[in-house]
Amino acid sequence: MSIYTLYIQNGNCAGFWIQHRTWQNKCAQVNSIAGQYRGVLPGQAPNHADSAVMVSCFDIRSGRAVAASGAVDQPEDRGYVRIAQPPWYTQPMGQDLTTVA
Repeated sequence: MSIYTLYIQNGNCAGFWIQHRTWQNKCAQVNSIAGQYRGVLPGQAPNHADSAVMVSCFDIRSGRAVAASGAVDQPEDRGYVRIAQPPWYTQPMGQDLTTVA
């Protein structure tokens, strides 16, 4: 699925975790789309005005941050899947606790 579709399925809210079929031992948390953490995406599906998707990337086994954090090049690609929050993740203090899981 595209990241845009996963965002909508998550109740129009960022904060969810993803993997891509081409990633090896890497996962990412979606931080924002079009600069927003929640709310309806701008533009029309399926590309939503090519809204920028910002992520934080991690080694899926250790939780170590990896260099690929930043904007996702092709968020409309259908090779993404939503995954459960990794067990090593600890939510930073002050982060919104109302993310749909």
